[in-house]
Amino acid sequence: MKCPFDLTNKNQVIEFEERDPYNPQNTVKGYINRRQGSLYGSLYITHVNKKKCPQLIYSAPKQHYPFDKERNWQFPECNYIQLYEKLDGTCIVGYSYRDIDMHDYFTFKTRLRPFLGSSKFGNFFELWNEMLRKYPEILEIQREYHNYVFVFELYGKRNKILIDYDIPLDTKLIFGINDKGFIYSPKLLQEVHSFRTKGVSGINTGLDLTGIPILEKEDSTKDFDGNEIHYIDKQNELESNLQIDEENKIMKGKEGLVWYFIKDGHAVQIKCKPPSVLKYHWSGDAIAYESIYTTVINAFENFDEPTFDNVKELLLEEFDEGKIEKSQVRINKILGKTLFDKRFQYTLSEDYNKLGVDINKDKATVMRWFGKHYPKSESKRIYNLLKQYEEEKTG
Repeated sequence: MKCPFDLTNKNQVIEFEERDPYNPQNTVKGYINRRQGSLYGSLYITHVNKKKCPQLIYSAPKQHYPFDKERNWQFPECNYIQLYEKLDGTCIVGYSYRDIDMHDYFTFKTRLRPFLGSSKFGNFFELWNEMLRKYPEILEIQREYHNYVFVFELYGKRNKILIDYDIPLDTKLIFGINDKGFIYSPKLLQEVHSFRTKGVSGINTGLDLTGIPILEKEDSTKDFDGNEIHYIDKQNELESNLQIDEENKIMKGKEGLVWYFIKDGHAVQIKCKPPSVLKYHWSGDAIAYESIYTTVINAFENFDEPTFDNVKELLLEEFDEGKIEKSQVRINKILGKTLFDKRFQYTLSEDYNKLGVDINKDKATVMRWFGKHYPKSESKRIYNLLKQYEEEKTG
């Protein structure tokens, strides 16, 4: 098959050749699309084990607002709408690919990587394996419905972005994509005509998602008239339930909602966030600290040690280039501090694990040891980084 996105502009694609950690006998070669649009993050696989077998794997496109920065509104055409919570975590994409002998293999990726990986600053491979042990049915649906891409959100205290959740770590199926690129909400997946159900072909029924952690529908409407007041009402409702601790940079509640505008059996996604979250994105001439920080954290999903250009690429999803350039000093400062903290935390964690004392159970012993081996001026930073490390490790 012909690649549906341009491979000649090397700034807009990522070329890869990597071993699949879930199928270690396979080395896969191809390209990842970095352009915005419906094919954002999609894979064009050219070779499996050095044999040509071109195939397109859809990914999770970025969701958009129904307005621009001048507040010009435009909603997609639809027959009805479904509303779901917008979880704040890491997007995990489950997909299948084939080798030259037409054998199917099932694996997982983040948006801009071909497979889940691990680095000293983050191990999404191990975090996701915990979810597969908790929900083994996830692998079953991939085997059963290999013509679908399943998109999950990995969220909780151990994978904190902006929202402070009470749970250590969990996941939910947030939507699916079929082999034509059509998007289906969890409810639509359970209603859609499937090519096969439990091994029987041609049954007109929804996908059997028994045992899968599914994001539940919050609301729906069949009489949406395109008036933005309904959207604004939802924004205000989200705002009223949001708890913000500005001093400690803690936010509790819902990051937002995803509206599924459904027509002809599939959907277009529109995101809806409360004003307090939006202000982090669009306030002033420069990009707000919180928006840059969350983007930097997201960059670690796709790059081992993100650069300014990596962060800029992600920021371009929501901001114009001029605003990013005006924020360059702030971006570099936040990126530099985050990288320093992660490197420092990695060094601390090696000593902490050798010490073998839980900081939550014996703070005095831990801090006494680190006080002897590290500058006393760094004691507060060391304590905070070790507490964060322990929380991310154990929840």
